[in-house]
Amino acid sequence: MGGAESLILATTPLTPHRDPISAERVRSLIDAAADAGFSGVSIWSAHHDFAVADGMSSAAYFDYHRERGLSVPASEVVMEQWATSDRQAVADTNTHILDVSARAGASSVITAFIEPELPSFSEAAAGLAVLCDLAAERGVAISLEFLPFSGIPTIADAVRLVDAADRENLGFVLDTWHWFRQSGGPDVATLRSIPPERIHLLQLNDAPVQPGEDLMMESMNRLLPGEGAVDILEVLDVLDEMGASPPVVSEVFSMELAALDPAENARRQYAAASAVLARSSSTVSASAAEIRTAAFENATNAAIAPGSANERK
Repeated sequence: MGGAESLILATTPLTPHRDPISAERVRSLIDAAADAGFSGVSIWSAHHDFAVADGMSSAAYFDYHRERGLSVPASEVVMEQWATSDRQAVADTNTHILDVSARAGASSVITAFIEPELPSFSEAAAGLAVLCDLAAERGVAISLEFLPFSGIPTIADAVRLVDAADRENLGFVLDTWHWFRQSGGPDVATLRSIPPERIHLLQLNDAPVQPGEDLMMESMNRLLPGEGAVDILEVLDVLDEMGASPPVVSEVFSMELAALDPAENARRQYAAASAVLARSSSTVSASAAEIRTAAFENATNAAIAPGSANERK
């Protein structure tokens, strides 16, 4: 296993979901990740927008990550507004987050579909292809995340949609909570069918054996990796056998953890994820140096311009 030195932290769960926060609070989230030992962060674009709205320049937001030694391999999140064949609508809705992601130096932008049903499979595939084309113009990839309570509930459904969209810069996010809670449970056969380079990110978190009555609510109350029933070591080993080496991200949505100081939240996530990785024999995680180099080069070459407010749906 690549080890804890290459761990990435998703900053979205560090604060209560959707709450606007000050520029100083955004800075504290970046500090929390760096001080806990993470090598990089997966940013929520709304944090950029909140900081800019509170007086921080867009450039200062990106620069502070670099000052703290943090890469930004991923950005989130593009929600279901892409699932339409209306190219202009896809562009109008998603250009801002794609621009923020490119300026951050992110390699990929996470996208998901949270509604219970797709408008139509063909429309979703067409819209996803458009989103990928817009991302490619900015030098970033699109990483699709399946959600068990959504219109893309399983990894097999995600594979069918990715195949239909047929874009080189399109791949997958593998989240261990979603993996465990998908209908039918973990689907190793489908995972093994995916080209390894298409696994863009691995997100670590955990779940109890029995699902909650409301999966969406349970998804906001996850366990730290290693504290539940998800066989994370199996996932790591399968990815290693496939030759997949995605960045490993700690992403633990938890109302209990979000109520803590962000620094304590980040410390707990780092300790838990590190312990899991230490028990793994795999080499899934790319090195911190490789992630930093790629992200910093992207950021250096990107045109930095102030962003506009764009609250996550």
